[in-house]
Amino acid sequence: MSVVQTVNTLMDWLKTEVCPKVTLKAPPDNSTNPAMQQSADGYDYRLVHPAVLGMYWPADRAQLPPRVETTHPGIMVQVLDGEEDAANMRQTLHIRLHLGVWNPGIHGRDVWHPSEVGYVRGEDRDFAPQYEECWQDAWNFADTLLRELRTHAAYGEGVTPVRGEPINFGPYSEQGAILDLYPYWFSWVDVAVQQATAENIDYQDYL
Repeated sequence: MSVVQTVNTLMDWLKTEVCPKVTLKAPPDNSTNPAMQQSADGYDYRLVHPAVLGMYWPADRAQLPPRVETTHPGIMVQVLDGEEDAANMRQTLHIRLHLGVWNPGIHGRDVWHPSEVGYVRGEDRDFAPQYEECWQDAWNFADTLLRELRTHAAYGEGVTPVRGEPINFGPYSEQGAILDLYPYWFSWVDVAVQQATAENIDYQDYL
């Protein structure tokens, strides 16, 4: 199995085993334009499952893969480094899973209000920017991912966790300070995986 095959296998596993268990807010215009996504007042947001991307966050909507409408919420699979054990035909890859979400605050329909007929949702024009609860989306997302990584013996066909190596995680930071990228919230999870490599064949032996 090649590095590219491993990344694609992990992406497929995330699409089937992790993302369907997570539902989060999508930005207003489903683009990657921060100026547009800052404006959430009166926006009737949609709830979507996270997208899965390989190696890079697309810089703009034109670079989105087919059938991907938005990068946030999303998981980006990135290879940090790797090593190959030729004697045992095993390859180990250290993978960083980047988790990104968008949540600028409390929208009106996030809140239920009592009425004569029971409880009703608030109106979308009632919007309050907020940090307090919104950052939690990135970490609830990470908790779901960590649970699935812990409880699965394989992450798709032929890709298994390296037993004995910890799964590490953390926030986006720079020089020890957590980055403030409001209304985006990010976390990361590092995991080591391994897969068998194909044996090199000297075809001269068959000529």
